[in-house]
Amino acid sequence: MDVLTPRQQEILDYIRDFQDRYGYPPSRREVAGHFGIYPGSVQDHLKALIRKGRLKREPNRSRGLSLKPGSAPLRTVPRYGSIPAGGPRLVPEEAEDRVTLPADWARGEEVFLLRVQGESMKPTILSGDQVIVRRLEQLPEGAVGVFRVENEVTLKRWHRQGEGVLLKGDNPSFEPLVIKKKDLADLGIIGQVIGIYRPVI
Repeated sequence: MDVLTPRQQEILDYIRDFQDRYGYPPSRREVAGHFGIYPGSVQDHLKALIRKGRLKREPNRSRGLSLKPGSAPLRTVPRYGSIPAGGPRLVPEEAEDRVTLPADWARGEEVFLLRVQGESMKPTILSGDQVIVRRLEQLPEGAVGVFRVENEVTLKRWHRQGEGVLLKGDNPSFEPLVIKKKDLADLGIIGQVIGIYRPVI
C-alpha cells in the first residue's frame, strides 16, 4: 500500500473522525473549510487517497466518500534523518516528515523511523533501509539499538562485556565500539530497533 503524505493522512483522519461522530462522511467543502484550503486542493488529495486504496467514492452522491473496508489500523510516526551504521555521528533533531505504517509494525508509546547509512549492520540491515525504533532506556542482550555515544548517534547490537558494554555491528569487517565502565556515563540508549521498513519503490 502506498505511503500517505502528512496532509493526506490528516485528511483521512478527519474523514474517519467526522464519520464516526455524525454517521456520514464530510463533503468536499467541509474538508476544505476544516483545513483552510481550496476545494480544488481537497479534490486532489481525495483522488490520491482513492488511488492509494484508503477511500472509495460512490458516483452521483454528494457525500459519496467512504473509508475502504478491511484496511488494517494505521499509525503515523515521525521520520528523522540518517543514522550511521558505522562510526557515530550527529543526527538531525527535527523530523524530516511523517510516515504512515500498519499499527502492528509500530507498537509502543513512542516510535519513530530512522534512515540507515553505512554497512556495519549487513546483512541484517542494509544501507538505505529505514529502521522502526521504539524508544526505550534498557535493552535485552543482543538487541539492535540506537545509541548516543557522547553527542553522536550510532546503530549497533547491544552486548554486556564485564562491567562495560560492547556495541557491535553484524558485519565482521567493522570494529566494535568498546565502552568501558568509566565511560558508561557518556553512553545513552535511545531505543530498540523493532522492524525494518524497506519500500520497494
